[in-house]
Amino acid sequence: MVKRLLFATLMALCAATALAYDFSAVARSGQTLYYNIVDGYAEVVSPTSSSYVTGDLVIPSTVTYNDVSYTVTSIGNYAFYGCSGLTSVTIPDAVTTIGNYAFYGCSGLTSVTIPDGVTSIGDYAFYDVRHIEYHGSAIRSPWGAISMNGVTDGDFVFSDTTKHYLLAYSGAGGEVAIPSTVDTIGRGAFYRCSGLTSVTIPDGVTSIGISAFHSCTGLTSVTIPDGVTTIGEGAFWFCTGLTSVTIGSAVTSIGSGAFYGCSGLTSVAFNADSCTSAGSSSYSYRAFSNCPNITNFTFGNNVKVIPAYLCYDLSGLTSVTIPDGVTSIGNEAFYGCSGLTSVTIPGGVTSIGNSAFYGCSGLTSVTIPDAVTTIGNYAFYGCSGLTSVTIPDGVTSIGDYAFHSCTGLTSVTIPDGVTSIGGAAFYGCSGLTSVTIPDGVTSIGDYAFYDVRHIEYHGSAIRSPWGAISMNGVTDGDFV
Repeated sequence: MVKRLLFATLMALCAATALAYDFSAVARSGQTLYYNIVDGYAEVVSPTSSSYVTGDLVIPSTVTYNDVSYTVTSIGNYAFYGCSGLTSVTIPDAVTTIGNYAFYGCSGLTSVTIPDGVTSIGDYAFYDVRHIEYHGSAIRSPWGAISMNGVTDGDFVFSDTTKHYLLAYSGAGGEVAIPSTVDTIGRGAFYRCSGLTSVTIPDGVTSIGISAFHSCTGLTSVTIPDGVTTIGEGAFWFCTGLTSVTIGSAVTSIGSGAFYGCSGLTSVAFNADSCTSAGSSSYSYRAFSNCPNITNFTFGNNVKVIPAYLCYDLSGLTSVTIPDGVTSIGNEAFYGCSGLTSVTIPGGVTSIGNSAFYGCSGLTSVTIPDAVTTIGNYAFYGCSGLTSVTIPDGVTSIGDYAFHSCTGLTSVTIPDGVTSIGGAAFYGCSGLTSVTIPDGVTSIGDYAFYDVRHIEYHGSAIRSPWGAISMNGVTDGDFV
């Protein structure tokens, strides 16, 4: 999104310096507009300055230049780019072409009617416009707009007469109840509706679209009903007034940055029993990224999976209670939760994902359940406050960097069932002075025990000393 906006801005600046116009004229609504003559017709273009039009604009159907009348048939690329003070626009019926980014960033426009005779609409021509009425033949849609076409009922715009799919809300906000017919809240339906203070989502809704409530800064709390299965990317992005969120039991997917930048958020109740991901591995924005004030994150009793990336970088968390029914802790689930001082992992957990507790420097102790067989890569990387770790007998594999930089670790017992210890698994654990490696271990990664002073091992792994200071040998007092 950021790259796209930067690209658009650069393109706009380039366009602004290159554009020229043949003449200007004052419209009936009082604004000065600029035109080029193209093939005997007039095209509205942008002058070198931006944000030059404000208020209610009526684009004339004809203009006169050098005593010749020209029909206005097109609105050029970037013609009204960034005119945030533009509150309404009337486009004449003779217009057939609307260029790229023509009304991009006209955030004061909430509704536009495009004549059906328009056959070409450029990329992002109406980005940020909440409601577009158009029934013509242009096939590129919604051209960056939040909504288009549809059936209007009061402040709501639906895709058709069944009113199942909510395209847009065009009202002023306040307390809003979404009609009970709705099962899908469309992309950007309430985008930047800063006047929205509360919203009631009906039980029949199954999907909340991308950016559905993006920048609804007046929204203070939201309850996502149990019927919802999908929360789209950036659905509540920068809802800075949001203080509490309840996530229903049926959610299986939470998009990247769904609650990104909700700086007022302090409390999350998570009840989804089988959600697997709260973000994407290909994005830096996790579901609750940049929410530094979340101190209370509670899990419902029926939760079975702690999704990947769920509590990513929630530095305000100090303690978490994981329900007994949980069997899996996903990748990066508590990554960077540096304020976390205690966590109880229930006995039913069989899998601890990669980087699950990465950078949880405040953790002082952790008990890994007996059912766990694999400790993932980077699982406890940088948990410098850990002083001891008990690895259960069922574990067969310790991942790469699993306990890297756990500088406070003074003792660790590796059970006999372990056969593989990953590269740099205990690298930098400078508090460890002695480790006994079971003879059944057949694979020890590079630098697995770098900085450990004494290693007792008589097995068959051939890579030695794996960065350790010493290995094997006969001990007599402090000497090996």
